[in-house]
Amino acid sequence: MWRADRVSDDFSVDPDSVDPDVDDSENEHAHAHIQVTAPHTLSFGEPNIMAGNVAEPTWTLWRSQLSELGGQSPLIHFVDSPRTRVDLSTTHPGGLAQFITGKRTLLSSLIRDDVALRSAKTAAGAVAAKGLELATARGIDSVHLGIGIARWTHDDAEYCGPVLLRPLAIRRHGRDFELKLRGTAFLNPALARALDEQFQLRLDAESFVALTDADGTFKPNPVIDRLRGLTSHLEAFAVSPRLVVSSFADVAHSLADDATDLQHPILDALAGNTAAAWTIKEGYSPVPALSADERSPQTDNLLLDADAEQENVIAQIEAGNSLVVRTLPGTGGTQTIVNAVGALVAQNKRVLVVSPRRASLQSIADRFADIGLPGLAVAPRTLRRDIIRSISRSEKASRPQIEDVDDALLRLRKIMLDYRGSMSVADGVLGVSVLDCVSELSRLALLPTPPSTTARLSREAVEKLAKDRSAATGVIIAAAKLGEFKYGPGDSPWYGAQFANGGEALKAHQVAQRVNGQLSELLDVANRLVSNTRMRPFQSIDELGVYLRLLVDLRETLDRFVPTVFDRAITELIAATAPRRDFPEMTSANRRRLKKLALEYVRPGVRVPDMHAALQRIQKQRVLWHRFVAEGASPAVPVGIGEVQRSYQQVSEDLASLDIPLGIADSHVNLSALPIPFLIEKVASLAAESDVLNNLQERTALMGSLRDLKLNPLIEDLAERHVPEDQVAAELELSWWKSALDSMLEMDRALLNANTSVVDRLEADFRLVDEAHASANAKQLSWQISENWKIGLVDWPDEASALKRALAKDRLTSFDVQTSAPHLSRTIAPVWLASPYEIDSVVDTMPFDTVVLVDSGAVTVAEAAGAIRRSKQVVVIGDPVIQSPTPFETAVRDATGDLPQPVDDETREALVADSAFARLSALLPTLTLTRSYRPGGEELAELVNRRFYDGQIESLPWAGSFLGHGSLAVSYVADGVGMPDPDSGAVESPDAEVSRVVELVLDHATKRPQESLMVITASPVHSVRVMQAVLDAVSRRRPELLDVIIGDRAEPFAVTTIDQAVAQSRDRVIFSIGYGRTPHGRVLSDFGSLGEPGGERLLAVAMTRARRSLEIVTSFRSEDLDDGRMKHGAVALAEVLDEVDARYAEVPVPDDSDPMLVDLAQRLEKRGLRVALGHRGKLGLVASRGGRCGTIETDAMVHESSLRESLRLRPELLRRLGWHYLRVHAFELFSDPDQVADKVARMLGAEPAPTTEPITIIPAKRPEQ
Repeated sequence: MWRADRVSDDFSVDPDSVDPDVDDSENEHAHAHIQVTAPHTLSFGEPNIMAGNVAEPTWTLWRSQLSELGGQSPLIHFVDSPRTRVDLSTTHPGGLAQFITGKRTLLSSLIRDDVALRSAKTAAGAVAAKGLELATARGIDSVHLGIGIARWTHDDAEYCGPVLLRPLAIRRHGRDFELKLRGTAFLNPALARALDEQFQLRLDAESFVALTDADGTFKPNPVIDRLRGLTSHLEAFAVSPRLVVSSFADVAHSLADDATDLQHPILDALAGNTAAAWTIKEGYSPVPALSADERSPQTDNLLLDADAEQENVIAQIEAGNSLVVRTLPGTGGTQTIVNAVGALVAQNKRVLVVSPRRASLQSIADRFADIGLPGLAVAPRTLRRDIIRSISRSEKASRPQIEDVDDALLRLRKIMLDYRGSMSVADGVLGVSVLDCVSELSRLALLPTPPSTTARLSREAVEKLAKDRSAATGVIIAAAKLGEFKYGPGDSPWYGAQFANGGEALKAHQVAQRVNGQLSELLDVANRLVSNTRMRPFQSIDELGVYLRLLVDLRETLDRFVPTVFDRAITELIAATAPRRDFPEMTSANRRRLKKLALEYVRPGVRVPDMHAALQRIQKQRVLWHRFVAEGASPAVPVGIGEVQRSYQQVSEDLASLDIPLGIADSHVNLSALPIPFLIEKVASLAAESDVLNNLQERTALMGSLRDLKLNPLIEDLAERHVPEDQVAAELELSWWKSALDSMLEMDRALLNANTSVVDRLEADFRLVDEAHASANAKQLSWQISENWKIGLVDWPDEASALKRALAKDRLTSFDVQTSAPHLSRTIAPVWLASPYEIDSVVDTMPFDTVVLVDSGAVTVAEAAGAIRRSKQVVVIGDPVIQSPTPFETAVRDATGDLPQPVDDETREALVADSAFARLSALLPTLTLTRSYRPGGEELAELVNRRFYDGQIESLPWAGSFLGHGSLAVSYVADGVGMPDPDSGAVESPDAEVSRVVELVLDHATKRPQESLMVITASPVHSVRVMQAVLDAVSRRRPELLDVIIGDRAEPFAVTTIDQAVAQSRDRVIFSIGYGRTPHGRVLSDFGSLGEPGGERLLAVAMTRARRSLEIVTSFRSEDLDDGRMKHGAVALAEVLDEVDARYAEVPVPDDSDPMLVDLAQRLEKRGLRVALGHRGKLGLVASRGGRCGTIETDAMVHESSLRESLRLRPELLRRLGWHYLRVHAFELFSDPDQVADKVARMLGAEPAPTTEPITIIPAKRPEQ
């Protein structure tokens, strides 16, 4: 939106763009083609009317705010007080020589006088605190050695400031302080600027500094003398030769100058330009984030592992979108930044990362160095060193050989994804998955009386029952109620018989009774008959029938032929009587002779029409006869064959009629074929009275419908085991689910035939290959940058030479880099890290493709404007809960002077609303990272999550919590009383609370010296007293712990106020409130910064500084706090104390939704392990024994995420959290749960098998918190 000083209807082109020598008629055509798109090209046809941007007033306001940053500049308004500086002007010569050469020097070595040393230590503490505050929270190195102090007056205003400045490091060293000069001296820029503006006296900075070099020795006196000479004509201008250590920094002037040009679409929108806001919102084009399982290895180039939320953020940034990312505590903000920056660098983009927190920038640089990319990110303070490291890396980089790794990754991913899909995707016909089958089978196994059928159904039967088994269940239960399964195949010969109605069943039973009576008679007469024939006894009724037919045939033969026909071979006779064509080789004479011989066997007077056929029958009869009689016996036909034959015919017909309902009519095991002893028994049992035939018609109908469903195997199994009616439904379910599982295993090769050992090997191979691929991404990026560097050396040799000359200097600036190597600098310095307060040191002629604002909740829009204007794409990262802009001063305040006015509620709310995070969140799309990866501190994390983040943080439990090692504790100091301070009226720093904190610090230093510790307090007085008390206790009582307390560590022990701790964190934190009760037990309303506006945020800061555990030390309980008098953070503190107490009373609720885990938990309890189902709602099953904790995860849990996350990242995270991790396959857990239980027991150091003697299982109790 553009505005003008006066409304006009004449919107024409800029008058300067029109040729005055061309008449208006010629200009008409020119006007139509000119596009007006920017305010400086707009014209209203009148010279006195100029176009402008509606954002300009806001820009002016931002410049005004920048000009006031840091308060009064100590560079020209230095408060020269014993409490604001350490004066080294009269130091001891021995210590001074060591100090000037840049060695670490103790303050006590420089100042030997006790009184002066005491005063110097007080000032050094203030200077060190201010330096630490500005360095950590603002990224400003403010502590310098001021060389020479200039004082003057101009326009009735007094000025005081150092002449030269030299960076200096100061830190507490026990009860002393350690000082060390760093870098080279430089002229005070504010002094030079003031002399130029006020007295038109211009100083050559380089020439002035050069005067200090006397043959390699630093001597400041020539500079002081030179300045005295230049200002000798000025009245009230004095320069004193002093050495002063204090906080000398000024950011306002440089930032205000840097903000001269604020034309930028986002800044326009933030300043009220609605057109710019619309353009930005419309310009957001989200892209789908492919999961790790979908990306090809060539595009899967993340430098660090990332979860799905982080991958989505990275994808949007990589696509060029500007956005806001809300990073909750521990959710991997740094690794997301590193991944996003790496992706942008891979696109040959230049990135500017800006944060007021030095720790954030250092963490990013360290991450790059850890993965083999040192120097990728450069900082203005260490630019020369960083670029040298970058060049060295590019010179040494080589291309990683990852083709085989990527191929293996693709193959393994395909196999594992197919396996997972087959496990979890429902069958198209059955509508269930393999996991559903295994889970349901496990549920059935947990029933009070688990089903145990081994019957398996065909695929056809399984499909018929897939949609609905309720009807089949009803039928099978009805059949069971009618007694169908009371008798099995071995219980009644009528089992399985089928009849159309009850009459047929009764008729069949009558037949059986008749046969039972006739059978013995038949056997008697038949045995007598057979005994007269020398034939062996017949074995079955069918064989008796064969005997009878043979005897009848023999009788007919012997009526026509003499008996000798059976004694001689008749093979030739058969050939001779056959047609000639059958035996053409036989001669006619021989044929005639044999025919004549055949006639000799015919009885006299008998005529045989077909001799050939008769002889063939005789041959068959001879074979049968010899089969049934002893050798040598001639055929004989006894009398009484007809009687036996009639009896046989009746029995045979009755047996055949019984075969039909028994279902054996067409089988080889019909009744007539049974051996005689079995037949006698069978017929007797059929003839006996039996309940099986009761309500047979109803049961027959029911069983018919079940057989139509192909349930015969199950029916037979139920009858054989006599399953009662209340269990047959579960048996049907078991048979169906098992059959469905077997069917899917048989049909789907991707299931690997449920061979879990093969799956284990594939998963192990995938982890190795995936890790190798991920670790090679940084090498791949390094090689890409190296190739660009080598190509650049060839394309721009002049830049290479100029850069080499620039690096030869002691100090290198971004201006030097950009002017000497504008093209090569993109390769050697693709990432820049800077504080928003030093953004002016990054030359604005250096183009950036993306700017990343980290910790954006801690800076205002004005403070971030210098970074935003340097790039089109802006990525904003922050946490508004613990980040808020706060006013600050760069100078050390004199404690005896006026205290700064507290910020009221309205001003505080205005600052929060004006934070870069808040303002840009309203303009840009916002994504949130919610998955926390902080190891340990579960109770603390959950309390912070509920209290400050509305439960948005997702984190996994810490193993120590399950063992009873809490990460959140409250230490109540019963005698924490004291007298109110006469000035503040607060009961500040009770002695008992100081003593309690000292004991906790000493205990930590003794038991956990490898873990970092910090004491945070709301009271500055308490902070000083605790530090002094700790130093006294260590030096006097425990000198062996001195190194733990004052040693030089990455995260040294510290005692700070909440304000000072905002940019720091430690493994463990002691949060000592620092305020107590009056002798009468009353708690006053003064809680320092906690009771002031913004106290809630400070409480959140204090609660989130610990990575593992937090112990709150307080002299009062929550009920002691009067809500009516308390305000801000004090009220929130009372609520936090209440929540801690309430958490101790929580009773965990087990999750029994997974039957396989329920069964495994029961088996583990029998082995003496303590178990919990659904631990914290995050882990399916956990177990512990003897200080070891294990978590067991099945397919159903790990299949919800990508292969990388479930097989590698999640197990690694759980191990970092103290868990022993065991991945159990569903097949393995279902088929052999005892083996799995033994494996878990061995993992946790327990006996693999349960004790054989019965023991009493005592329910596990929640450990005391």
